[in-house]
Amino acid sequence: MNDKFYSLKKEKQDRMINGAMQVFAKKGYALASTDEMVRVSNVSKGLWFHYFESKQGLYDFVASYSLKYAMLELMIKPTKPSADYLELRYEIEERKIRMVEKYPYLPLFLYSIVREDDPDVEETLRVPRQRYAEQIAAFTMSADMSALKAHEDYLLILDMLEYTMDALLVDGYRAPVFSGERYLSEVRRHIDALRALL
Repeated sequence: MNDKFYSLKKEKQDRMINGAMQVFAKKGYALASTDEMVRVSNVSKGLWFHYFESKQGLYDFVASYSLKYAMLELMIKPTKPSADYLELRYEIEERKIRMVEKYPYLPLFLYSIVREDDPDVEETLRVPRQRYAEQIAAFTMSADMSALKAHEDYLLILDMLEYTMDALLVDGYRAPVFSGERYLSEVRRHIDALRALL
């Protein structure tokens, strides 16, 4: 990445970052096209390659930027530090959705980064992905896990919750317009149903 990128007006930086996030989030690294990013962000192709030498350089920058931005949001202590795990997990989703105002595809892009397995970017993502996972774990460290740990397969329950929230997020982005409010409402319904079962 060319450091001159930061000399661009913030509005243009964000348009480029948002365009790249949208295309990478929807298509994955291998199928993402800079032509589509040009169309989505309404910024010339020459400008893209003036600041980013390659698609890989662009992906590395946007993925790193997105993970750092998300981690800053998660570094703030939970608003309910003594809450149970399910409440703190919901708070993580609330914080992700707050980021949508500035970066509409950030939650979906974070989802795609965690699952990206293209060998061209896998090594670059290894450390930032690990830090992101550690940040989420740190956020929920103070959670009361007693209701979950009472069940022999509580780790399986946590996996089921993650898979459910991932599916809800992906489904939300399949709608013509993603609604953070609708997504959080669905997450709340599923968490409440899980709580009732526990």
